[in-house]
Amino acid sequence: MSNNYKLKKYEAICLILIIMVNKLILNVPYYIINLVGTGAIINLIYIGIIGLIFVLCINYLFQKFPNSDIIDISEFLGGKFLKIVMGIIFIGVFFAVSYITLTGFANMIKTIYFVSSPLIFVLLFFMIGIIVANFIGLKSIVRTTCFVVPFTLISIILALFAVYQDFSFDKFSPFFGYNMQTTFLNGLLNIFSLYIITYYYFLMPLLKDSFSFKKVTTISYIISWLLLFVTVISILTIFPITNDTEPLNSLYLLSRKIELGDFLQRLDAAFVLLWLISIFCYLSVSIFMMNRIIKKLTNISDEKIISLSTTSILFGLCLLPFNIAISRFMENTVYRYMIIVLTFIVCFIILVLANLKFKFKKGSSQKR
Repeated sequence: MSNNYKLKKYEAICLILIIMVNKLILNVPYYIINLVGTGAIINLIYIGIIGLIFVLCINYLFQKFPNSDIIDISEFLGGKFLKIVMGIIFIGVFFAVSYITLTGFANMIKTIYFVSSPLIFVLLFFMIGIIVANFIGLKSIVRTTCFVVPFTLISIILALFAVYQDFSFDKFSPFFGYNMQTTFLNGLLNIFSLYIITYYYFLMPLLKDSFSFKKVTTISYIISWLLLFVTVISILTIFPITNDTEPLNSLYLLSRKIELGDFLQRLDAAFVLLWLISIFCYLSVSIFMMNRIIKKLTNISDEKIISLSTTSILFGLCLLPFNIAISRFMENTVYRYMIIVLTFIVCFIILVLANLKFKFKKGSSQKR
């Protein structure tokens, strides 16, 4: 297994984009709309600017720690204790998100295409692929991701053009949603949709050139935000009024409207296959991140054992009886607050304090 592979700029950007693509596939845009209604457009511009400022701050704070991730910085700040605590928390987060992703998409595939087939066969497809990908190494995951991302982006853009005939500004009114408080204050919770920022905390050591960190994070953030914005506009066009009834999958319903003349119709099957590969790439990246953290926290040098252990536990949990109410609660509430607290509060505070400690130690050494 070769996991010492370093990412080029394009590869790193694709790795981040595959994460955002999977958030779009798993109905995150609908949760945004469900919170702020037709004010989602203003809300996305609002949180997009806040998120960009946050990314620029992270770029600045990481300058003092080249080739380090948030686990290394936690050790610098609080020793092994903080390193272990943050490591366990991130393992839990990546594991929880992987579980939500896998169960959500596997059950969607089963509901649409394999109604009478046991869920275990759909899960095995993902598990075998994830294990093989992590056995081969990061290079195989990245190369597959770079191949899939352009086609996936095209499929999402086509979904926007699929609803151009139904496009009307009247469907976006009232422009500020339910009210100003919901759009600008409560709507701050929608910053969870910028989950890609979580991966920026682990990106620096994976880059071939650490000086490209700022460029990679900024470009990938802007493209990811644009994808989210386009998808939300498309969904608002067909679902102008939100309610408590969540559609099976908003992006899937959009894809069913795509037609290329009279000879190419019902392209949703091709897009679902493409999204299936995207989900596989994303899960492979999440398992890779978990394995990397576990290796840092333990003395286990054999990454194959770690990969088998993490995927086996994930597979076992996914076989438990699926409860759609619990799954929706985890996606819309637990996941939302978990990402906000960890990514935008805890990790940011650690970075700030680590920079202050670095400055203090440097000042002390110069006085001597």
